[in-house]
Amino acid sequence: MKNLIFILSIFLLLTSCFEKDEYIVPRELPYEEQNIPYSMYEFQTYYSISDQSIVSHHDYEDWDLGFESKKNGYHIILNYARFMYAGNTYKTDFQNIKSVSETSMDFDASTGNLDSTVLNDWVNLSNPENPVFNQYVYIIDRGKNESGDMYGYKKIVFERMENDTLYVHFANLDNTEEHRYKIPKDSTTNCTLLSLENGGGLKVSEPDKSSWDICFTKYSTKIPDDSGVLTDYLVRGVFLNRSKQIEVGTDTVHAFEDVLPEMVDDYEYSNARDAIGYDWKVFEENTYTIRKNKFYILRNVNGNNYKMRFTRFYNSEGEKGYPSFELMEL
Repeated sequence: MKNLIFILSIFLLLTSCFEKDEYIVPRELPYEEQNIPYSMYEFQTYYSISDQSIVSHHDYEDWDLGFESKKNGYHIILNYARFMYAGNTYKTDFQNIKSVSETSMDFDASTGNLDSTVLNDWVNLSNPENPVFNQYVYIIDRGKNESGDMYGYKKIVFERMENDTLYVHFANLDNTEEHRYKIPKDSTTNCTLLSLENGGGLKVSEPDKSSWDICFTKYSTKIPDDSGVLTDYLVRGVFLNRSKQIEVGTDTVHAFEDVLPEMVDDYEYSNARDAIGYDWKVFEENTYTIRKNKFYILRNVNGNNYKMRFTRFYNSEGEKGYPSFELMEL
């Protein structure tokens, strides 16, 4: 008994020499699931990560072409959500061009690189102070809707830019429904969006470029098929607002909960428009499942960093195209 008391005394003396650890109460991680209530099969939805809220949405069918809005910006994009194609005939005889065979067709790179757009030769900027407008006739395949119905073809000439207003001339291939239209720039947005329907119209607009960070949308891209051949696909995914200089890293190694602020610089980053893209889900046996071992680090979102993982692609009624995700500031 005396030996036991002696041993206990020594133990208590030794333990008193060390600081006691502070007891940390376990906390529940504040991962609130965010839901997009607008179908990616029908709408383009703009989302603010900082505010964790939807800024606006519009029907993907509402526009054909987007015109770069910034000062001295001359780039023109196709509506990537409609599987649109275009080609330059390198001819200027508008009335006599009546066939798609006049050119080869392609769509814009999904990376969002404005120097990789199809409609990129309409102006010669060798001397930026004195741009030369080539008057080339382009063929536009206006894509198709969700049912696979084609919107048809147009031919178009981008005639000139004056006082931040673009002048265009377009018609059906048989010269019916011939129209001219003026598109003034809106400096608050990345692109001014034009519809070629019913003679042309600025029916919709991107939200203010400072108000949103990512867009949930359909888009055209090239994916290797089973034989490794790059093939054109229409996918559903997420685009970055490239004017915000956001960068995205991908993590397939760590648990989502284990990624800490000090780890942000450990990733390789991309600022491509499709850096998040579509590959957070898999289509197998006629259903979509979320890749549970894949999530994203978003660096420099208004000066802050976030981690993001997708949780669902179906809403509570079992309808596909309604993504949910978790988002946490680092």
